[in-house]
Amino acid sequence: MKLWFRSRRDEELDEEIRAHLAMAARDRLERGETPGDAQQNARRELGNELLIKEVTREMWGWSWLERFAQDLRYALRQMRRSPGVSVIAILTLALGLGATTAMFSIVNTALLEPLKYRDPARLYLARTLPPARAKLGRDFPVNARQFHEWRTHCRSCEDVSLIRFLDLTLVGAGQPVKLLALDVSYNFFRTLGIQPAMGRDFLPEDEQDWGKVILTDTLWRTRFAADPSILGRAIQLNGESHTVIGVMPPDLHLPRGTQWGGFSGPETDPLIFRPHAATGAQQARPAGSLNYSSMIRLKPGVSRQQGIEELNVLLADFARDFNLETSTTLIPLQDQMTRNARSALWLLLGAIGAVLLIACVNVGNLMLVRTANRYREAGVRLALGASRARLFGLVLKEAFLLVGIGGILGLGFAYAGLKLFVAAAPVDLPRLDEVGLNWRALAFSAFIIALSTLVCGIVPAWRLSRTEPLESLKAGSANSSEISRKLRFRELMVSVEVALSTMLLVVGGLLLFSFLRVMRVDKGFEVGHVIAQDVSFVNPKYSDEGRRRFVEEIVPKLAAIPGVRFAGAINVLPLRGEDWVSDLRDTDRPEPPLDQAALANFRFVTPDYFKTIGIPLKEGRFIEPKDQDRPVAVISERAAQHLWPGQNPLGKHVQGANSEGKNPALEVVGVVGEIPASSLERTPPMTVYEHYWRMQPVGMSFVLRTESNPATVVSSLRAVFSSADPELALSPAQTMEQIVDGSVAARRFQMYLAVAFALTALLLASLGVYGVISFNVARRTPEMGIRIALGARTMQLTAMILRQGLRPVVAGLAVGLVAALALGRFIATELYGVAPNDPWTMSAVAALLFAVAICACWIPARRASKIDPLRALRFE
Repeated sequence: MKLWFRSRRDEELDEEIRAHLAMAARDRLERGETPGDAQQNARRELGNELLIKEVTREMWGWSWLERFAQDLRYALRQMRRSPGVSVIAILTLALGLGATTAMFSIVNTALLEPLKYRDPARLYLARTLPPARAKLGRDFPVNARQFHEWRTHCRSCEDVSLIRFLDLTLVGAGQPVKLLALDVSYNFFRTLGIQPAMGRDFLPEDEQDWGKVILTDTLWRTRFAADPSILGRAIQLNGESHTVIGVMPPDLHLPRGTQWGGFSGPETDPLIFRPHAATGAQQARPAGSLNYSSMIRLKPGVSRQQGIEELNVLLADFARDFNLETSTTLIPLQDQMTRNARSALWLLLGAIGAVLLIACVNVGNLMLVRTANRYREAGVRLALGASRARLFGLVLKEAFLLVGIGGILGLGFAYAGLKLFVAAAPVDLPRLDEVGLNWRALAFSAFIIALSTLVCGIVPAWRLSRTEPLESLKAGSANSSEISRKLRFRELMVSVEVALSTMLLVVGGLLLFSFLRVMRVDKGFEVGHVIAQDVSFVNPKYSDEGRRRFVEEIVPKLAAIPGVRFAGAINVLPLRGEDWVSDLRDTDRPEPPLDQAALANFRFVTPDYFKTIGIPLKEGRFIEPKDQDRPVAVISERAAQHLWPGQNPLGKHVQGANSEGKNPALEVVGVVGEIPASSLERTPPMTVYEHYWRMQPVGMSFVLRTESNPATVVSSLRAVFSSADPELALSPAQTMEQIVDGSVAARRFQMYLAVAFALTALLLASLGVYGVISFNVARRTPEMGIRIALGARTMQLTAMILRQGLRPVVAGLAVGLVAALALGRFIATELYGVAPNDPWTMSAVAALLFAVAICACWIPARRASKIDPLRALRFE
């Protein structure tokens, strides 16, 4: 409480000193001294009043806080003396600190914070590994037999759950809508360690009855208006009645897309859950049908390796009986969810950290210039008894004030930036909906504010505290020139800025050129004037024959829409992921050894699909309407080269998808170009196209090639489907351009951020170069005047200043290029078609930096060449 009553205690101290002086003077008057002598002698006896007050205040405590407040008030006065410069410095720091805090929040949520499940470190995804000699280079999902064995016998496992993705059509709650659903074993939510917010979880007996469902909070609110009486209500899914038994909490966050592992998972969140029961045939099948994800919670104290060993032991018997060489591995769930984003997020955090460092160096250089004008003041302070530590702290507090205000503004920028980031980020960024400013982000913000204060202020503070009083008082002016050693230090800081900017520009340039290379990849089909509409035939009324007839009848109607040239359908569109993956082999030859095994994507198409999407024919012919009862196939070039290198593939035979000997071999009637399945950056998989009549998928994508803008036929397209079946759930139609853009969204987003950070760094570095050269010109104004008076030409002065200004730039550029070469190996996985040491990128960055540096030096150089000699000689 002493701190808050300090002013009152000061008054009491003054009163006590006056009382003491009055008593001492009265005693001397009584001893016969004159009033004047009594007052003077009493003050002499008491001593220095200010010193007494200082000593007394030190005894009260909290004096350090008073000095801190005094220094802050002094720092505020210094900022008010140059408000424009102070505002620019604060805004620069605010943007840097805010962006860094926002980026850390994203990295922290996605990579550092544990998943919001019970004991997430014990959660794993089980995946099937092919034998190493198969050289397939990937892992696969699991099948129902593996899950059955593990759940029944695994002693290391606390819970084993099974997940399968499917679409359900909801009717009777507004317009028919297609819902992404999860078919899960009854213990799925127990494995995660979460419970429904309303109602109950699945029970073991629910696996025998598909009539129970659990809703997500999103579906409950959007389609059922958050009705609390939803529990026990019957809803219509796929034309069948299901009873709602629970609603999950709003903070349920599940993996998306490849976060479940390869070959499984759409890019959207599931909206409904249904209990899954594998059939006896599925549980008896030792291999094939690797269509399930399996999440496993190990018991406490069981290591990952122990769990892997037991899972493989449990499969050993039938693996031996059926001559299977696959094995099982466990991937930590958090590692799997962040696998594709980890390196990109760390790269972006490092980039924005470099931008912040450049901003701090710029502000530090600014403070060096400001403290250079205060050496005389520092000398006077030291001569009057101020300590060097007090001077050091004075400048450091000024830096703290600048950075602190910038940090507070930065938190506002970080909050707004996170909102924009979440809105613009690609959907496959892990845990995107959990991103926010939490206590870790605030602690990190406090840390970087402290670190930035040191970067900005420690050198100016040390410089000012080392001032020699006598030398500073001899200078005679606050504008006296500095020694060249101090200027070289500022040039060194500029070199650091340029080096960091060079690294960021190289990274941004490599990502930019990678993106351009990706966009120039031969897609194998024509993107323009094509629109796609996804349709699911999940209603029981669509039997195999019903699906055939629907497709057969709807395609001609679509082709008849005005403005449509061709119409076709396929089970999985290009760039929508790999699906229907099965062995690729020639049925006329014995099964190849494992080291020659290959996988292919099987697609089921209508005859006009190839013309609609523009896939080029290389040999033979396309699938035709007459082929619906004939076992024929069209294969991709890679498939033909793999099976029959150097031979004519026409007339040869391949095994059909998932045929397992039940279906006849397919005669190859044509060869077409390669089509990417999941990404433009990956080598297109081998593909086999069959007539849709042979395999009726529960979902098809209908594609239309139009004469003009595809958006003009959307309403007609949807009208055709609605007239065919009013209960058909239709998702929004997409053009192929949108699908292509979506496939590169993550790379585009990463590239945009990296290039934005790099250009920001370039701007800050150019400001740093400009500031140092301007200061150098200002301090050498008399010299410039003398040179001009003695006959120096304009071009000579300009060339001299440019030469001096570009010296630190060249040094920083050289260091930055070397550092970028070393950094290249860490970002190699983020590049496509561009080497980390690409000479064109390096040359472009060097040219850009050099051009910007010349512009930054030219302005002060031009100003120096126009100095009036008379005014320059009166400069002092």
